[in-house]
Amino acid sequence: MSFRTIDKMHFDLHFKNRKFSVPILNLLTMRNLLCLLFLLFCGMSAFANKVDDLQTDSDVVNFFIRTFDKSFISDYTPKLFISSSEELIKRNSCDSLAVTWNIKNWEKVDFNNDNKTDLLAIVNWYHTDCSYVAIDKGNNTFQLIQIGGSSWQNCQLASTIKYAGQQMVLLHTWAITHAGRKDGKWFSRTDTLIYKFNDFVEFNKEPTRYKIDSITYSYLSGWYGNFTTPQENYKPDRIVKIDHSGNVILTNTKNFGIILLAKGEKEPHNPQLTAGVFKTKLKNADLKEIYDLIDYLSIKKLNQTYAVQHTYDLTSNFIRIKFTDGSVKYIADYGGVGTFGLRNLFSKLYPLPQTQHWE
Repeated sequence: MSFRTIDKMHFDLHFKNRKFSVPILNLLTMRNLLCLLFLLFCGMSAFANKVDDLQTDSDVVNFFIRTFDKSFISDYTPKLFISSSEELIKRNSCDSLAVTWNIKNWEKVDFNNDNKTDLLAIVNWYHTDCSYVAIDKGNNTFQLIQIGGSSWQNCQLASTIKYAGQQMVLLHTWAITHAGRKDGKWFSRTDTLIYKFNDFVEFNKEPTRYKIDSITYSYLSGWYGNFTTPQENYKPDRIVKIDHSGNVILTNTKNFGIILLAKGEKEPHNPQLTAGVFKTKLKNADLKEIYDLIDYLSIKKLNQTYAVQHTYDLTSNFIRIKFTDGSVKYIADYGGVGTFGLRNLFSKLYPLPQTQHWE
């Protein structure tokens, strides 16, 4: 018996005192199937984003320009472009090493296991090949993160790797210390970076658990480094002290901006701009994130000093952590060239004058 013959047969179906024939039943079944397919399509669409649609190098360039126009577009900036993987290796003078790095000019991956596609792309901007990551933050909004990329690095290219169920970045570097000096030495290094604490940090298999008593962060702008950092007792421009309960004291040692005031008007007590002492209390979640990051960095194992290998007028960052056992870890970083995790930590402490409500 064929389906056509069955379709012509009629059976009584009683539902709310009404009778339906098999053709109507088939129609209802088809509607249910269409509804199921629609729901599946919506479920799949919920995870799709702009990155999923990228197919060519031009697509990637247009994605960066449209999504991050304020970062890459102005009247004076050079044109953003992407080279082929082969051209990247040749232009960066790292042919002998890069053949083992599996470099791709761009890759679609998921760095934070949220089922949203992120993007790693090596783009050329201001005559430098830089590795950028676009992290999907939901609703087709993206966080832009630059990984490495400095005109002082002769060869620095990123690739991806999946390890322990997590997608990570391998940042390969072939560069020279003390650029422009006769005592410079070439070195090769690969950093394995994981997306944590809203940025990339060095992957740590065994983070350390510390008991922290207090944190003191300070910075000094306009230091002419000369391949070194200021001493610990050098007077900084701003000091932030955080105790174990999250109480914060901010001390500005100088005014950070020129404020034009109307005649007779008092200078505002502004922690972002003016000299003075200010107080606040961090939220528990903010304090926990800082503590967790310090643990993940195993900060006691880091160097005491970091410095750029050239003499530019850059900012120095200082951090002093006192632990409940009485030990102290002090780090001075001229130019912000310490570890990726350390830079992540500074990026959470530096904006506190702008992000907190001070008294």
